[in-house]
Amino acid sequence: MGLDVLAFGAHPDDVEIGAGATLALYASLGRRVGVVDLTRGELANCGTLEGRLEEAAEAAAVLGLAVRENLALPDRGIEVSQESVLRAVALIRRYRPVLILAPHWEDPHPDHIRCWELIREAALSAALTRVGPSLGLAPHRPRRVLAYLVNSAATPTFLVDVGSVYDIKRRALAAHRSQFELGNHSVPTPLNRPWYLAGIEGRDRYLGWLAGVEYAEGFVSPAPSLVEPSILV
Repeated sequence: MGLDVLAFGAHPDDVEIGAGATLALYASLGRRVGVVDLTRGELANCGTLEGRLEEAAEAAAVLGLAVRENLALPDRGIEVSQESVLRAVALIRRYRPVLILAPHWEDPHPDHIRCWELIREAALSAALTRVGPSLGLAPHRPRRVLAYLVNSAATPTFLVDVGSVYDIKRRALAAHRSQFELGNHSVPTPLNRPWYLAGIEGRDRYLGWLAGVEYAEGFVSPAPSLVEPSILV
């Protein structure tokens, strides 16, 4: 089963924060989109393991994902080991995405940094015939690997106009209620402060303003990209 876009996140809500509207946009255009959460976010101060998995499934339905998986790597214990790289390689070869997304490598959260390092390594290894022959899956080289912004203040290389689907992003984020709502059985965290979701929307509105649209999500390329001359003139 091939995918057009495969987005990886360290925790079950990372992709929604940084790229949820872009995934919803691709899905609305008939593209096959998937998400892989590396951990179950089991060390978060709020929510339960079962509850977070249910919230991730609800958000997947809102976004129109073709697939959502969880690798169940240890929260706060993501390592770029041979075992974890091969597990990610297997997913890349199975789903054969054209585009891979992962959190930006300059982020205050160490798990987001490790996620980028792991997926960058796996994306390169997935194309090598001598890596993981026991997986029984043909090598695959994605066309592009880009970073999305969770907490990073990096300057985007690309902006995607997501104004037409922004309400879908709002609803996908709202599905992660254990993280973004301060309930009777939760403790105060930066994520459930009233300004956190407003801050995400403010950033996306600012990126949209830069491009002359209402909302945009930003992506960073780790390497220069070729463009057709007709785009520049």
